[in-house]
Formats: sequence, structure tokens, C-alpha cells
Amino acid sequence: MKMLKFLLIVLLLKCVNLSDVSYYEILGVSKQATTQEIRQAYKKLAVKLHPDKNSDSKEQKKFLEITEAYEILKDPNKRRHYDIYGSQQSYTRKYDYHSQTEYNNLYYNGLYHDNPHVKTLSGREFYQYLNEGLYFINFYSPFCPPCQNLANHWKKLAQTYKGIVKVAAVNCKYHNSFCYNNMRISSYPSLYFYPYGKHGSFIYYNGAHTFEALEKFVLKYINNKINVVKVNQARSTNQPTLYVLDEDAITDEVITRIAFQLNGIATVVKAGDAIRRKLTDNDEAIFVFKYKQTHRDITSLGEANIINSVLNSLPTIQRIGLNNLKTIRNNLRNGNDKPWILFFFKKGDDKLLLHQLRVELADMNFGEIDCDENTELCASFQIDETPDWSILKVGGAYQRLVTPTSADINKAARAQSLHTLSAADMKRIFDGDVSTWVLLVAPFRVPWEHLVEPFTQVSLELGHNANFGIMSCTVDTDGQCRRLTEGQASVVIVNGTLTDIYHDVLISEEQVMDLVHRRSVGWLVAFMPKCGSTCHRLLHQMRIVAKRLKPLESVRVGVLLCENQSGFCGNVRSPTLRYYPPKHSHLYTVSLQHLSEAPYILEWALEYIDKSVTPITWRTFTKDVIAEDVKKPWLVYFHSPRCYRCYEMYPDFAILSIFLKNNIQFGKVNCVSERGLCQHEHITSYPSIKLYLSRNKKNPSRIIPLQAKNYLSLLQDIQPHVTKYDNDLLQSIQNIGIKSHIRDEL
Repeated sequence: MKMLKFLLIVLLLKCVNLSDVSYYEILGVSKQATTQEIRQAYKKLAVKLHPDKNSDSKEQKKFLEITEAYEILKDPNKRRHYDIYGSQQSYTRKYDYHSQTEYNNLYYNGLYHDNPHVKTLSGREFYQYLNEGLYFINFYSPFCPPCQNLANHWKKLAQTYKGIVKVAAVNCKYHNSFCYNNMRISSYPSLYFYPYGKHGSFIYYNGAHTFEALEKFVLKYINNKINVVKVNQARSTNQPTLYVLDEDAITDEVITRIAFQLNGIATVVKAGDAIRRKLTDNDEAIFVFKYKQTHRDITSLGEANIINSVLNSLPTIQRIGLNNLKTIRNNLRNGNDKPWILFFFKKGDDKLLLHQLRVELADMNFGEIDCDENTELCASFQIDETPDWSILKVGGAYQRLVTPTSADINKAARAQSLHTLSAADMKRIFDGDVSTWVLLVAPFRVPWEHLVEPFTQVSLELGHNANFGIMSCTVDTDGQCRRLTEGQASVVIVNGTLTDIYHDVLISEEQVMDLVHRRSVGWLVAFMPKCGSTCHRLLHQMRIVAKRLKPLESVRVGVLLCENQSGFCGNVRSPTLRYYPPKHSHLYTVSLQHLSEAPYILEWALEYIDKSVTPITWRTFTKDVIAEDVKKPWLVYFHSPRCYRCYEMYPDFAILSIFLKNNIQFGKVNCVSERGLCQHEHITSYPSIKLYLSRNKKNPSRIIPLQAKNYLSLLQDIQPHVTKYDNDLLQSIQNIGIKSHIRDEL
């Protein structure tokens, strides 16, 4: 009997282990597999089963299974525990998720999806999100305990510094490919601070994961932009001034935040003891605001209340109604007025940005429309939610503003032939009642904002030949839009009754066959199977690639859609890029699953298009770059593989190297693998460019730092230095005849 019980227990234990050992079976590896083999197996399956590529619920369930298996088996301690006790000690049990639904919610939505202050970013949105200003971005896994511990501190930072620092987060468990391949994230959480927005590299934050430490870090950069001084004499009332009377009642951090947000609107100063009584007799006042005849005592300690008190004390912005709107549009059509920025609002909407823009854009008119009182007027402007923005331009064109920044508003004002269209406008255009129109048509809830900037640029360059319009479709008009555009944002050209959809880089299989057998130039061709939104995004990236490579007359770019084709597409199972060099039978191939952004595609392609840029190490640097007997100047690009800006700017450097390879030698230094070299050359930001001029008969050796720019501007920066160095070399450069191109912005 005892023997029977023993055998029964053994069998039960084996059954438990057999049901749980399937973690190895799920990943398709043996129980003796190394961590590297487990990682490779997971990556292979993840590429195939990722929810971005599969809407099938069964495939998504399999993806969750391989993710859970990988989380256990990649960690030696968890794996050893699992081998002994089975899945009862697995990852999901350890973190006590009460259901698969809860696990799924964390995996798909992350830790911040319902927070109004932290922007949750995908890989696709990341680079569009970066703009002007300060950005702090958290790359994390929702299942990482330090990430979970950070979450409340991160939310508090985002709420406290709203409008000052843009705080965001990327769920790297869901967007694994973007984090690992694009951003080179190797640990969680990784906190990247961008002090110059999209115009510079990031700073890696390695301090404590507490609100206090994060705030202290952020304030270092805010204090560089704003300075609150103490005064002992009242200032002129001709300038709006906010005096801080009671410094004991409010912290320096709060004063700095208020001063930063009111920068340009009102000057914030601390009142010295000598002038406090001269400013007010109100003992309860914490602040006093003075401007011309306006005097306001502020007793509130709330930042929003203080700022609103200042804004409400400023001269009012003109209210726009139907009657004065007609006058404004008539004046603009006759060229008798400046552009008008319209702010649509309802009760309770924040107006701080309105006042900030009015300061930045002093040469434009500003008006506000109350959509609580003017419901029909707001509807006629296609305003669904507030706050919202639009511009009325000289000539009478109306355009809604996607991003109300001063740079975008200035550009929109210059694009006088660009309009936002209504359904009635669209009908009139397609009925052939008007002249030639170039339309950006976006079906309902299909991303299109990334096309506004290039579409605006095209309208600036070609607006004298045609009218340009943007139609963002609604539920009511979506049927017609989708029939017209095949479900994606598209450019449509309408000339009378003739309509043509712009296919730009798309090519046919016959064209591919022709270029394979008879080509005098190199061809970069993307083969796209049917992969939904992923291929739509890659198609846009290939358009950017085509635009960036346009200066090279020896290279063409094309995209072959493989949905209903065989032949060349017979073996294409995922998006694939091939480069066909001119007059050669061989080709180079890479998967686009890991080169999902244009800068990475360009870096790969330029390596094969031309070998003019030489990778430099310490040894080659001393031997070839700074040696005394070097005959040609060297232009060297210092970069980091973790710096997206470096990838963005590299194509222009590489293109210039192709034009100047017979005159100047080009090199690049990876400052992660060659840290000592970069420290020796005092490289403090990425990318950095330096021109090395060796000693010759006329000049001593010199090193000239240069800014990373487009290839034509970089050439202009080089020329004056080369003039002094070698006139013959300058003449050779001038004879190259680099051609300027009208940019294919789409």
C-alpha cells in the first residue's frame, strides 16, 4: 500500500512537470538549451506571431504563451525554480495576476494608457512626437518590478510639469522590436531626457527613481532657460509683472514652474522687503500682478489658479462671431489684413497656449470663438472637440492646425493655396466644377498627421500651379474616401473630371524584371507582401528614403506590392529590401522587419551604394587621419548607435562623401565602441563632425568642428576652410557641380 501511494505521488509530480515543461516545447528548444538559443528561438517566433502582424486571437494567445515562456527561461534563477517546481511558480503567478485578462491588459496597454498626463507612445509615433522643447521618455516593461515602482513617481512628474516638460512612455514589452533594434534599449526602465527636443541627442538619466530625484534633474535644465530675480524697486507698469511677496508660503520649484509658463507673457520677480508694502496692503496676498492700470492681489497657492489670474488680467483677445468673421474673410480675400489664428474653446478650456502663441507670433491676429455660444459656427469650421485651432490666411484660405506650434503656424500662413475642405468642397471638386486640385484624403481614423508637413511644403513650392486641399474624412464621408484611397491616406490629383491617385515609388513586376536584367543605375527595391498597417507604414518610410536619395542620380527607389503577384514575390513572406547595384548580377538583401524607419534603411543602403565613408578606429585614426604625411583633408562623423539624430543626419554626410570622394577623405567613428577616441577628440554631443587639415607648405595642421547639416549646407561650411588650405582642391570641389533638386516631399 505504501509503495502504491509512493508511485501515485511520483506520477502526480511528473504530470505536473509534464504539463509545465511545455515552456521548452512552446519555444521549440530542448531542456538543455543555452540562454542564447532560447533568446534566438523567442525572437524568431515573436516576429511571426506579434499582434502587429496578426489579428487572429489564436495567434495572439500563442504570442502571450511564448512571451511568458521566454520571461521564465531567459532568467537563470526563474528557470531553475521552474525546472524544480513547475509553472505554479511561473512569472504570472509570482506577480499574482488574477487572470489572463489582467496579464493581457498589462501587456497590451502598459502602465500608463489611462493616465492623461503621460503620453503613451508606439514606435510609429515616437519620432513624430518629438518636436520643440523638453522631453522625458520612459522605456519600460510593465512586468518589471522597478518599472512598476517608478510608475507613480513618473505620473506625478508628468502632472506636476505639464506644459513644461513633455513626459511620455514606451511599453517595450509590446513594442519590443522598436526598443531593441531602433533605440538599443538593453535594460528597464531606461529614462531618456531630450533637452533640445528633436534637434539634439538625449541624456541618459541614471539617478534615483523617485519624484524628488527626477524633479531635481529636470529643474537643472529648466533653470538654464528661466531666471527669477529678487528686486527692491518696483518695475515699470508698462510691462506685465508678477511679484512674489511671500516666499515662505510657496516653494522655489513652484515659482520656477510659474515663471517658465509665463515666460514672454509676464515677468516673474521676487519682491524684496523694501517694496512689499508699496505693492499692496493686503496681508493675505501671496502674489501681486501689475500691468498699466491693472492691479491684482492673488491669494491662491494653486499654480493653475495663479496663472489663470494673470491671464485674466491681460488685455482680452477679440471674440469672433458670425458678423465680424465675414468682415475678416473679406479683408483677407482682398489682401487687406494679416493672417488670423482662431482658437475654439468651451468653458473650462486652458488658454495658456493661446497667450504664449500671441507673444511668439506678434505679427498675426488672434481671435477666439466660444463653441458653447456659437455651436453652428464651430460646426461649420468642422470643430468636433475643443480646444482646437485653425488659421485664416491672406487670400481667404482656411486650414485647421494639427499641431499649434509657432513654426507650423508660420509655415501654414505662407501656404496660401492650401485649404481644409468640407464635404461640400469635395463634391464640387469631383464634379469637375473647379480647377486643378491636389488633395490629401485621409479616411476616418486612419493616421495622416505625419503627411501634413511634407504636403504643406509641396504646396509652398507648387501652389502657383494648383490648389491644394486636405480632406480628413468623418463617419458620414468615410465610405467615399475609402473607395477613393483604398483605406489609406493618399494624394489624389483632380483635373476637371479626371482623377489620378499618386503612386510615387510604386513599381510593377515588369519594371523589376527589366531593372534586374538591364540596369545602368542602382535600384533599391522594397518587396511588400500583404501585411496591413505595417506595410503602410513601411511604404511611407520608403517615400522618405526616395526623397533623401534623390540627389544621387545613380540610384533609384521603388516599392513592389506583392499582394496579388508571383514571380519575384514568390518567396517574399515578410517585407524585404533588395539593392541591385548598377551593371552587376549580384544583389544585397535585408529584412525590413528590423529596419522599420527611414534613417536605418538609408544607413544600410548607403553602405552598398558607395564605400566612400571609412569606419575609423584608434589605430586607423592615428595612422591615416592625423598623420603628418596625409595628402587629403579628412571629414569625420562622430556618432552613437543609440542616437536617432545621428541616423537622421548621416545620409547627408554619406551623400556628400560620394560627391567629394576624389577630393576629401571621409570617415565615421562609433563613440560607443571607440569611447577613448571620442573622449580624446572632446566629443560631447552626437552627431559631431570635424574637418582635419594636415600640415602643408602653406599652413599648419588644423581641426575645424562643424555642425551636422544637409549636404549642400555642409559643403558651404567646408569651402572657406579649404580655400585657405589648398586653392587647387577648392577648384576641384567647385567643378563637381552638385545639383540642387526640387525636393520630392511626398
